[in-house]
Amino acid sequence: MEDDNATPTDDAAATAERPRRIRVLKGGQAAFNQEHSAVPCIVRDLSETGAKIEFNLGWIVPDTFTLFVELDGFKVECEKVWHKGSIYGVRFIGPRMPTELARKQRVDLYDARNVQEPVKQEAQAPQTFDRRPTIKRPVFGKFK
Repeated sequence: MEDDNATPTDDAAATAERPRRIRVLKGGQAAFNQEHSAVPCIVRDLSETGAKIEFNLGWIVPDTFTLFVELDGFKVECEKVWHKGSIYGVRFIGPRMPTELARKQRVDLYDARNVQEPVKQEAQAPQTFDRRPTIKRPVFGKFK
């Protein structure tokens, strides 16, 4: 049943309050046990208040952990909110704290204007190939 009192402005206000999620594909680490243990993960989307992360099947992740996002150079305390298979939704329960960058992101853009034409080689005489087999094969028990 639908709520008869709901108005379109209520739906718009609810979506306006929701933080904007940005789709990403970044490597991360879920650290726990006072950051002595870590499990690799993939960050699928980020917002100011949470993230969607994916773990390989079989990993057991505690309810609260520290998420390290290497490429962005931050860590944040998280708690699990939901999960479906190997994908987890987490809420940030602490501020983002800067860490050392493990590596810098490098993007090389393809620029078609700066591509040089391949040098054409002079036409050579076509090569001929001998299609006869080099190995003698048995034909009805005899070699030819």
